[in-house]
Amino acid sequence: MESLFLQIAGLPLHPLVVHAAVVAIPLAAVMLIAGVVFYRRMPKLLGAAAIVTWIAAGAAFLAGQSGEALASEIGITATHEQWGELATPATLTMAVIATATWFIRRRRWRALSLAGTSATLVAAPLLLVLVFLVGHSGAEATWGGRLLSVATDSQATVSQPSTDLPAPSNVSVAPVAASGLTLDEVAQHATVDDCWVALDGTVYDLSGYSTSHPGGASRIEGICGTDATSAFRNQHGTQGSPNRTLAGFEIGQLK
Repeated sequence: MESLFLQIAGLPLHPLVVHAAVVAIPLAAVMLIAGVVFYRRMPKLLGAAAIVTWIAAGAAFLAGQSGEALASEIGITATHEQWGELATPATLTMAVIATATWFIRRRRWRALSLAGTSATLVAAPLLLVLVFLVGHSGAEATWGGRLLSVATDSQATVSQPSTDLPAPSNVSVAPVAASGLTLDEVAQHATVDDCWVALDGTVYDLSGYSTSHPGGASRIEGICGTDATSAFRNQHGTQGSPNRTLAGFEIGQLK
């Protein structure tokens, strides 16, 4: 099932379908609020809003399934996963409420009309808040580490001496850069707060990074103090963002 929702035409499906949910769900919520408030002036608006809400529920389902499939390949933050799991049932609930409210209004059941209107006016704003939380946590997971790595790479580029000119005589090269590190030295840093990792012959200091890792802290904790080449390549391959983030933590080469 995961492979069905993983990609389409060679591209990840999730970034494509999530935009439909991001547009459809807020649109449905706003239409529902307007539909119950202005029902007497625009009675057809509530029915149209109910239809849009069901479309939004379908979009939320596709976004959720494709998100889970993508997470199995590249990882996901716990916060985004928790909020994302609520999107589909919340939107489905809103669709049921919208349909029931529309039906009640059509039948002119005054005793139930107030209950349907009240439920809509409570549920629709809550759905808007939920969409914001899902989107914000997803954007933070996607771009937070990448922006950090870009800034780190820029600083490294500025501070690195030019290879076209000889280094000044009063600048000494750090012992790590000259002699390299051993796996025994890497193994001495095997906790999330003091975490060195070897990968493709390069050593990285990931101390404290676990809390920012999109795949969760446990994945970093499991590779501290080891040669994690196989684990990293199996998970990320040559994906741009993870490799750029990793480059910002380089501290030396293996002997």
